[in-house]
Amino acid sequence: MTRVPNWDGPTEWAWSDAVEEADWIGEHLTAFDESVVTSVIPSGFEAYARVLHPAEAPNGGFGRVVRWREVADWSGRSLERGSQFHSIALPPERPGREAPWQGQGPALGRLLAADAKVLAETLSDWTTTPERCWFCLWDGYGWENARALTPIGQTSPHLPNPVPEDIWRGRRVQLPNRDYLLFTGPVEAVLASVSLSGQEQTPNLWWPADRTWFVGTEIDLAWTYIGGPAGMIERLLAEDAIEALPADPSDSLTRVEDWLIRWVELAVSDLLGIGEATITTSRGTVQARFERPGRVRRGSLHTTSVGDNGVHGSGTNFVSGHDEAELRKTLVFYLTRQVVDLVGG
Repeated sequence: MTRVPNWDGPTEWAWSDAVEEADWIGEHLTAFDESVVTSVIPSGFEAYARVLHPAEAPNGGFGRVVRWREVADWSGRSLERGSQFHSIALPPERPGREAPWQGQGPALGRLLAADAKVLAETLSDWTTTPERCWFCLWDGYGWENARALTPIGQTSPHLPNPVPEDIWRGRRVQLPNRDYLLFTGPVEAVLASVSLSGQEQTPNLWWPADRTWFVGTEIDLAWTYIGGPAGMIERLLAEDAIEALPADPSDSLTRVEDWLIRWVELAVSDLLGIGEATITTSRGTVQARFERPGRVRRGSLHTTSVGDNGVHGSGTNFVSGHDEAELRKTLVFYLTRQVVDLVGG
């Protein structure tokens, strides 16, 4: 008898303590601090792809999503295999028309529901076990504000914690730097979500029992990686309903454009020289003030950001040490993060 998937949401799924089903993953991961594709999803697949999370349209967009290619068209930057969102959303010069997205950019660590559905429909043709898949949700989310696991788009009663007590207090899927709760069901169970602080959180990791493919949405990334057969990846790359780019196992998870490096390095020279700096970018400003470490106290970097898309923020990072090269390296790291955060992703 042929199984008929329910693409409006799965009819059956269950929390699971069979965490040994994920033991194989860690054995095929590159060290997390190497920050490459296989730090997120296992090595050994024939091909890989990266599905880009869309941004949100400005007021009046009526829920329309903004794909990266639209942002690249606006900024005049090319969308390449290794592009980050800031690569196209924070160009060297300010474009002459209004940006097509609003807010901080793409969602980090979660798939758009429509994209999850496209992935599930496509990937189900490339496994012998579409009725038996495994799904992981990071256990570090704010579960005290969660709602029960439900099909995306459906509401559920608020529960103090929707995870059964025996699962919550039981074993976790433990991978480098992340622990996960596990549930199981057919491939369309990816359309189930936990509502966390008003956001519908899709699974971070999912794979079929026959392990023919794997999907990984790292909590800090604005895209999702997929590994699997070359034919499946080719099909995903040709799919118009999502936005996908090819990936290589050794691709870096991070990238900083040359012009952004120049902005930051000039500002750091001012901070080390006079203790103050302003970075004026094509999408907002970052003001910074630096107090050097003393003999018995830590130094501090105070920043205030004002972005064109309504992004405002301020914060303080503490800095230790007196070596000038190390101070410069630390300031470059913190300021780069602040500038990238003007557009998110």
